[in-house]
Amino acid sequence: MDHLHDIIPQLSADEKQIMATITNVEGSAYRKEGTAMLLQTDGDSIGMLSSGCLEGDLHHRIDDVHAEGAQVVSYDMRGYGELSWGEGTGCNGVIEVLLEPVTEELAASMRRMHEAVNQGETVLRWATTEGSGWFIRGGEPDGQTVQLAGQAAAMKRGSGRSSISDSRGEKIFVQTIRPRPRLFVFGAGPDARPLMQMAARCRYEVTALDWRPAALEKVKNEIPETKRTLGFPHEWWAETAFRSGDMAVIMTHHFERDREALTHLLQQPMAYIGVLGSKARTKRLLQTETLPEMITTPIGLSIGAEGPEEIAVSVVSQLIALQNAAKTGEVMT
Repeated sequence: MDHLHDIIPQLSADEKQIMATITNVEGSAYRKEGTAMLLQTDGDSIGMLSSGCLEGDLHHRIDDVHAEGAQVVSYDMRGYGELSWGEGTGCNGVIEVLLEPVTEELAASMRRMHEAVNQGETVLRWATTEGSGWFIRGGEPDGQTVQLAGQAAAMKRGSGRSSISDSRGEKIFVQTIRPRPRLFVFGAGPDARPLMQMAARCRYEVTALDWRPAALEKVKNEIPETKRTLGFPHEWWAETAFRSGDMAVIMTHHFERDREALTHLLQQPMAYIGVLGSKARTKRLLQTETLPEMITTPIGLSIGAEGPEEIAVSVVSQLIALQNAAKTGEVMT
């Protein structure tokens, strides 16, 4: 997952910053189209576009981009010599990067966009060297963005690519920006906390739910990245509005608590419901011989995981795989 959710709050026209976004990849590369990075003159940055091959050159371009305006830079990573960008990395691809100076206008636009995304909206952002804009997917673009954004969306729908060209041959970068994926972990025991920590580091918005105050307090102390902690039972349902795309893992190790959580979640628009334990136990939870297709049990990829840390790796890997599969099959509207 990209770092755009971390980049936007740090955008500032008071400092000399540029936003670098991979807009096109031919062949293989370390990161994919849409990956973004924020760079500033003091050497600090958020995000990565490569394994370290490009970042130094990008930092040297900050002054030029602010003086000359947005530009697209191409890096050929196919070489193996010391003077090539590949430098023996074996990426074997050509990467195009859009460099945009962070102006007050760009920062304000991105913040408004981020606010919409944080409210659960999926937005479509377009950008060229002449400017950029965005609109809520499924909604109508406004102002001067109508013609260009509408054309870009239609072209992306037909091509399936992120970087496209209009009738004049000008490149238009189109990016779908989704809300940060939300993971609800029911149960805050010792085996659940490594899962929460790993998911948070993989850019999930994690909510811990448990009926034991002491367990939730440990989550707050050990995993400050956790978005929220909610007590059981009333806070679980009263303070949580689930939305399409949400994911949940049930691992309270308490039969009745698991049953209550699972019964409620089956009525919500969840993308993933994982239940720790065997299929037989999950069937007993629902008192059925046939489990709904949306339930995953046992949870995690089959990698022979043992112990909380390895199980956390297998579960988060499964979540990432499911999300990436959903993105690949997505049809733009």
